[in-house]
Amino acid sequence: MATILNVKGSLFDAPKGSLLIHAVSTKSVWGSGIALQFKAKFPESFEFYQEMCKKEGMFLLGTTIFCPPENDYNVTALVTSLDYGDRKDSMASIIRNTRFALQNLLWLEKDRPTELHSCKFNSGLFGVPWKETEKVLIDELDKCGYTKPWTVWEQ
Repeated sequence: MATILNVKGSLFDAPKGSLLIHAVSTKSVWGSGIALQFKAKFPESFEFYQEMCKKEGMFLLGTTIFCPPENDYNVTALVTSLDYGDRKDSMASIIRNTRFALQNLLWLEKDRPTELHSCKFNSGLFGVPWKETEKVLIDELDKCGYTKPWTVWEQ
């Protein structure tokens, strides 16, 4: 059974070496919300994400971008929407793409010792209630047999 640990504080206080997970669009912009904080703290990861978006564009939807290690962390982007702002995908589409991106992430990370830490992804500027995303997260953790805790940070 999936274990979600809810922690108060900044995601950026997660232990060194962790995967820091957040949701993004295919538009290569980390311009507001927690994405802007990621951009400031991990500029090389942002550049890697931008290059991936330029090369793959909409084909990244429903996948996970694993950025190269930077500042002792591994920035990981769940690509859950084609666009952002007023042009973001519908909640149903974001949830569906979240499921696919989580399957991609968990298939690759299931047997690795890396700790997984995230914000309440999708619940900020994508406007998806956290409970909806959390249901998908728990379901996918259980389906793949992921036994380590997933830590969710909230300011």
